[in-house]
Amino acid sequence: MGTIEELETRVRELEEISSHQEYLLRELNTTVFHLRAEVDRLEARYRRQQERIESINASSSGNSAPADDPPPHY
Repeated sequence: MGTIEELETRVRELEEISSHQEYLLRELNTTVFHLRAEVDRLEARYRRQQERIESINASSSGNSAPADDPPPHY
């Protein structure tokens, strides 16, 4: 094989590698995009749950809950 054929083969192999890497990069970007959306949804659910817990605590803090009262034998 001459030098021109060797260079053509090498260029062809590099183009194949480059195409494969471009495909993988697109796949990774898609995965990151979907994961970011899932994290955003989970953060929103977490905030809503925190707000519910805080509102429950605020509404029950005015009333003395039976768990806060000392047992009758004291």
